[in-house]
Amino acid sequence: MIACAVQEIQGWYGPFTLSERVIQKVWLRQDFVVAEAKTESGLRLEVIDSGRWNLQEGPDFKGARLRIAGREVVGDVEIHFNAADWRLHDHQSNPNFDQVVLHVVLYSSDDATPAARTVGGHTPEVLVLLPLLERDLESLAMDEALRDMEQIDDLEWMVEFLALPFVERKQRIQQEAQKRWQHKVDFARKRLQSASWTEVCHQMCLEVLGYARNRAPMARLALQYPLSEFAKSERTAEALFEGFAEDWRLSGLRPANHPRLRLQQYLEVLEQQPDWPERLAELLKELAPVIVEGSSRAFRQEHALAKLQQVISKNVFSDEIPMGKLNTLICDALLPLATAAGHCEGRAYWLHWYPGDAPDALRRFLKHAQITDFHNPQSNGSNQGALALFLRRSL
Repeated sequence: MIACAVQEIQGWYGPFTLSERVIQKVWLRQDFVVAEAKTESGLRLEVIDSGRWNLQEGPDFKGARLRIAGREVVGDVEIHFNAADWRLHDHQSNPNFDQVVLHVVLYSSDDATPAARTVGGHTPEVLVLLPLLERDLESLAMDEALRDMEQIDDLEWMVEFLALPFVERKQRIQQEAQKRWQHKVDFARKRLQSASWTEVCHQMCLEVLGYARNRAPMARLALQYPLSEFAKSERTAEALFEGFAEDWRLSGLRPANHPRLRLQQYLEVLEQQPDWPERLAELLKELAPVIVEGSSRAFRQEHALAKLQQVISKNVFSDEIPMGKLNTLICDALLPLATAAGHCEGRAYWLHWYPGDAPDALRRFLKHAQITDFHNPQSNGSNQGALALFLRRSL
């Protein structure tokens, strides 16, 4: 099997590694808005058969059946991050790539990038995937990492990880979690440079409620309607949803995660707690600075995290947000944001907080690696550390 290219990409909460294989799987599964696919030259593209995935030398997909501008075309498909990678990999002089009819790239190229050519002098059509993706790149990378967790005994670097002494395994997870924390605080600090505490709370809350798939349209909606505008009584969830009708990514979305439902929940919060960011700030200012030590079970008991969780749910969000999503909101947005704003030092709370929405594969991996047990239950910190390891795919 040939080596697969990777790129480090700046995500919402810090850099992550994206493998070219993830992009190949997007093509294989047709995990993009196929109905809107056009080549760079403006020709309508239909995918009849994405082709046979080739894991050996040569084009990434063999024998694809496409319809370009109404004409059926059979040939190979090559996948790259950038159009320039065609020449960088010397495909123009490799006869194995002579039957490529479509060059799929993640990013669009500038005018200075030479067009791809085969040995026979043919120029394949180019499809740029990024504008067609239904999810952001970080969530695609995360999905791939979580699929890898299902085969933890088959991944070479994971075998090496599990062979490390327990103390070192635990230390690696903790180190990665600390890096994720710092990335999130740095990201929140940048947000506070361009908007007030109230508005950044409003923006980040909606982004988290949008999940990875609909985070971008939720962000645009929050920018268009500041908190004071958003809470106007005549503005309904349906109207807000319809106002961004073409932006939502609904394919394969569970009903409980539908943006219309999440918008309704947020409007109900605002009806009862229109000043929820100020309420949150006052509550978090009361948190005592604590050091990170001991197990999550002991920390939660000593610092009454269950009670704090209930107080935030009731006094800030009027119990309108489901607890799993509330935990995600607290960890992904509110604690890093409050720390960046100087309202509290939230690192220890963030590390030991209850895990939010997380795939079961995370629980199984942490248990398999002996990171979690009865005395050390799964926490946001252990989840974040494990995710960081898989996103980096190396020790």
